[in-house]
This record gives sequence, C-alpha cells and structure tokens, in this order.
Amino acid sequence: MATKKPRRPDLEDKLDITSMMDIFTIILVFLLKSYSTESIAVQPSDQLQLPMSSALTAPEIAVKVTISNCLEDQHNNPAVNCNALVVDDKPVVKWLEDMTYTDNEEKKQTVGFPDAELKGQLISGLADKLEAAAERAKKMGELTGQDDLGFKGRVLLLADQSLPFEVVRQVMYTAGQAQYGEFRFVVRKPG
Repeated sequence: MATKKPRRPDLEDKLDITSMMDIFTIILVFLLKSYSTESIAVQPSDQLQLPMSSALTAPEIAVKVTISNCLEDQHNNPAVNCNALVVDDKPVVKWLEDMTYTDNEEKKQTVGFPDAELKGQLISGLADKLEAAAERAKKMGELTGQDDLGFKGRVLLLADQSLPFEVVRQVMYTAGQAQYGEFRFVVRKPG
C-alpha cells in the first residue's frame, strides 16, 4: 500500500520589506562606524620648501593653512600660490610684501603681511576664513552626531622653511583668536 504524502499548502513567496530595511540599516550603521580615514594627503606646491623632521606623528583631519615664500618667482609666475597665505587651497592673502631690514649693518630681505591685512597682530582675512571653517565643522558635527567630524580646533600648518618666525607667529595668533588651539606643523622626512 502506498502512503500518500501530505499536501502542503500553497505558499506565496512574499518579500517582507520591513525585515529587509532592518538588515540594510544594520549594515549601513556597521559600515559608518567601521569607516575611518587614517591617511591624509597633503600635497605641497613645488615652490614650498617644508622643513625636515624625524617626527612620526600621523596627520589628522584639520584645516590646512599654507604660507609659501618664493620671492624669486613672484613676478614670473603669478598664477602659482607663491608668496601667499592659503586656507584649504583658497588664497586669503595673495602676496606677502617684500620688506628690507638692517641686521648688524647688513641689509636683508624678508616678507611680511601687508599693513592693510593686519589689525595689530591679527590677519583679518585669515580670521574670517578660519571662523567660517569652524562654524562649518561645528554644524557638520551636530548634523552627523560624530565627534571625529566635528570641530576640534586643529590646524595643519604648511610653512616654508625660509619664512621669518614673525609671519608664522602672526598666523598662529590669528588661528588662536579664531578658536583654533592645536597646531600641527607639516614637515618632510629626511632622506
């Protein structure tokens, strides 16, 4: 005698969208939490000669401020960000002024910020750009809820090795007045 197989009810294949949304949400959250950017590409121009250092600290996400000094190329190639103060690849002060001073009865040439850009030690155009960048970072941190995207008050400073300390000090002072208190100097590795 043959046994009959019980009859299965007809099942309709349905896609449960709620379960699928849950799965994709979990995957998305996992990917966002595990995503990190370890390396930062900082590409100085050919005219910018960074100082040498043996420091091994990795750069972090920050506002990039570049101060270049290339007196000899100023008139030959004005399209280059030469003798300029640049924030995130956008010029703030296009030309640093040529200045001559006497040191031990010897005339020396250097650069400095134009008087029209300075309010005491504060570089007005730089302060405006940095404050705007700080506000953007604060809004980004609030919107995303991620601390690493928010404002941390960091500046990556790319300064030509031939610049006088006074120029770098004025940039640091201005950044400090615009809520930036942590400075990271970008340098070259020897060898």
